[in-house]
Amino acid sequence: MRGDEASPPAVARAIVGSALALRRGEHVAVVSWNHTLPWAAACVAEARRVGARPFLLLEDETAFWRSLDLAPSARAWSGMSGPVRAALARANALVYFPGPADRPRLRALPPSILAPFLGRDDEWLRRTRAARARGVRCLLGYASDAQAEHWGIPGATWRTQLIRGITDVDYGALRRTAVRASRLLHRGRELSVMAANGTELSLRLRGRRPWVDDGMVDATDRREGRPLTTAPAGSIVVAVDERSAEGTVVANRPSFLSGGRAEGGQWEIEKGRLRNYWYTEGGDAFESEFVSAPRGREIVSLFALGLNPSLPGGVPQAEDQEEGAVTIAIGGNALYGGRNRCRYLSWLAVGEATVAVDGQPLCDRGKVL
Repeated sequence: MRGDEASPPAVARAIVGSALALRRGEHVAVVSWNHTLPWAAACVAEARRVGARPFLLLEDETAFWRSLDLAPSARAWSGMSGPVRAALARANALVYFPGPADRPRLRALPPSILAPFLGRDDEWLRRTRAARARGVRCLLGYASDAQAEHWGIPGATWRTQLIRGITDVDYGALRRTAVRASRLLHRGRELSVMAANGTELSLRLRGRRPWVDDGMVDATDRREGRPLTTAPAGSIVVAVDERSAEGTVVANRPSFLSGGRAEGGQWEIEKGRLRNYWYTEGGDAFESEFVSAPRGREIVSLFALGLNPSLPGGVPQAEDQEEGAVTIAIGGNALYGGRNRCRYLSWLAVGEATVAVDGQPLCDRGKVL
């Protein structure tokens, strides 16, 4: 049996227990596709073990693609139906596995057919927030063989890396690290990032509250309107002063963009804006989206610091969660309390970085202090 197939009970314990702390009598919606059904079914069983009341919602991959052939006007059937919305509104928690498995095929659909499915994931998470429920989005939903082939990586290895990032973590220790780092970023004014590969960047902070994803949803998260976590988790994201970034960022981790895998990115940044860029490989995957993105695409808007010690570098969909990795993003940051409402986002990731806030060390060559 492959490692990713042997893991469902451990993944379920981490999601149902550590992340959601599901209690007896609570109702939890578990949303899945075929390729994530082993983990979803394990979450159902684990929820029942602790005395909760789960219900499973399954979207069948074959039926999904067949429906596009039989009923191509997808606006009539895409998104949530009324009964599903009503069920979610009464649930206490959500476990969400994204799909479909063949995401490259989905992105290749003509724009008129693709449009109803854009933001589908966001709708689940938005309605969870509206219901004052707590939720987990499991990144294993993205780790299909079809998506792995698109990025040129082994699917089984990718899933194993994500599983270890979920199950091999001391969530209490991760949370304590997140609290210390979040306080420093919230109170600080000047942020500097350096690395041996030539990265040297300065930014200003504006007292915006960092978005902490420590793998658990507690009362503070819900009170602040952030009742969602990911699995695996482990990052802090803060919206920086949109006019402040100065310097150079050189990636030593790949960026897994919707258009493809990009390697060796180098950005030259001046007065908060991306002025020049180069890539050693996959530059077309970045440029094809960047040149057609709307106003605000070039603004350096987000800083993220990874906290998960169980994730190796360069795990797709979790590039920003490797302990000590720094991610610098351009595009929209309104979700994180910033001013840029552009709906485009791209990023570079730098491992083994050194970070300081107002001269105080936050991270030393990849080790979060």
